[in-house]
Amino acid sequence: MPNYIFFDTETNSGRQFADILSINALFCSEDFKIISELNCEARLRKSRIYEVDSFLVNGFDPFKVDKHPLSNFELTKKVNDTFISWINKGPVLFCAHNGYSFDYMLTSQHLFSNLFTWPWIFSTGNAKQIDSLPIAQNYDFYAPNTIATELNEKNNKMFKLGSLAKMNGFEITELHTARGDTMGMKLLMEMLCKKNPELFKRSVSFTNKNEVLAKIKDVDYFCHPETFFGRTRQFTSSYLCEHPVFKNYHLCFDLKHDPELIFSEKSNSVLKKTLNSAPKKYRILKIGKNPFIQDKSFATNFEDEYTTLGHEVLKSRADFILKNREELANRVSTIISDDIQERDIDQTELTPEQMIFSLNPSSSDKTLMNNYVIANSIDDKLRIHKGFKGPLKYLSEMILLDQYDIEAFTDSDYKRIRKGISRKLLSTNKEVFPTIPDGMARIDQLREEKKDDKETLEKVENINKHLELLTEEHEKYL
Repeated sequence: MPNYIFFDTETNSGRQFADILSINALFCSEDFKIISELNCEARLRKSRIYEVDSFLVNGFDPFKVDKHPLSNFELTKKVNDTFISWINKGPVLFCAHNGYSFDYMLTSQHLFSNLFTWPWIFSTGNAKQIDSLPIAQNYDFYAPNTIATELNEKNNKMFKLGSLAKMNGFEITELHTARGDTMGMKLLMEMLCKKNPELFKRSVSFTNKNEVLAKIKDVDYFCHPETFFGRTRQFTSSYLCEHPVFKNYHLCFDLKHDPELIFSEKSNSVLKKTLNSAPKKYRILKIGKNPFIQDKSFATNFEDEYTTLGHEVLKSRADFILKNREELANRVSTIISDDIQERDIDQTELTPEQMIFSLNPSSSDKTLMNNYVIANSIDDKLRIHKGFKGPLKYLSEMILLDQYDIEAFTDSDYKRIRKGISRKLLSTNKEVFPTIPDGMARIDQLREEKKDDKETLEKVENINKHLELLTEEHEKYL
C-alpha cells in the first residue's frame, strides 16, 4: 500500500470563490503512522469577503483572520511545495472527507489562480486521490457491522466526521478545525482498515482509470453503489460509452430498464425525454474519482428490482447493449451533447478565477508563470507581471495586491484595481461570487432566526461589524 496524505481546509465560503484560511495535512505511512505534518493559515484575499455561515461553522474571527501571517499566494506555494516533497518520497494516496465535492477542486482552484501551471497536484506522478466519505458509505452498505452511524431529523444516515467519530468511539478534539478534522479522518480510515482489510483494499483500489475501465468495459454487466442524502443503493449497469463532453465521465445503462424497449423509439427527441425521465435510464461513472465497482454476482444480493429480474434477464439486457453498443452510444452521446450545449454557460461570461478548465496558457505563458511562482522579490514579480496578458494579468494583479498592496502599483493602477474589486463586492445584483449586500441580508435573517441564541448572535454581530468596515473601505474607491 502507498503512503497517505490526509488533509482538510477551512474556508471563508462553502461555494465558488472560497479562500483557504487554514489547511492541515498529515503525511502518514501505509500503517497510518504520522511521518510529517503541514499546518498553516492565510489572510483573506482583498477580492473576497467572508460568508457569514462559514464563519459560524468554523468559528473564525474575521478580525483575527486579517492578521494571519501568510497571503493566499504564500499559503498556496507552501502547500504545493510540501505536497510535492511528500509525493517525491513514493506513491501516495491523498484523502479528504467530501474531498471530491470540495477540497480537491478548491485546492486546484487555488493553484490555478496563483499561476501554477499544473493545478492538478492530486494526479501528479505518484499521487492518486480518494475520499473518506464514500468509503465510509461503502462500509455502511456492504459491511454494516463495521461502522456505526446516526440518523438526522429526516431519518437519513449521517456521515459527517464529527458524527462518525461520536458513533464509533474515537474523539475529535478540535472539531471544525483543519487539524481536528484531518486527525479525525485519519482515525476513521485506520479504523475501517483494521475492521475489514479486504473491503478497505478494494475501496481504495479504483484509482487507476485504465483498471476501472477494464472492470466496466470488458464485462457484460457490473454493480456500483451510489449514495443520495445518506441512503446508499446499488445499481447494476452495462457499459455504453465515454461521456461526449466531460473527460473521465462514462455512461452506463441501468439494467432495471429494458434497453430493447427504450431504444426501439426512432425519434431522438422522444428518446431524450424517456432517458431523462425519472428514474433516469443511464448512470454516470466518474472514473477519476475512485468509483467502487462490484462483480455482477452482487446484482441479486439485495431485495430490489434487480433481484426480482434475476441474472437471466439482466444478462439478456446486457447482451442487447453489447451487441448494439456502437449504435446506442452514438444516439445517447448525440442527445446528451445537444442537451448540454443548450444550457451551457457562455464562456465569455466566466471570470478569470473560473477559467481553470478553459484557459490554456501557451508555452511562453507557462514559462512566465513558472518564473513568477519562484520569484522572491517584488521587483522580479513586477518584471514578469508586465509580460502577462488578459486573464493571467488579472490573476497576477490579484496576487500582487494581496502580497504587496499599493507598493506594487502606480497610483492610477491601484485605484483602477481597487475600484473594480469594490464594484464587485458592493454589487446588489445576483452574482456568482459572494457580495457584501448578500452578507448583510444573511445577518438580518440570522438576527431573527437566532434571537434567543446569545452566543451565535455575538458571532453574527462581530461579522457584521467587520462587513461594515469593509463597506466603508470599498466605498472609498467608487
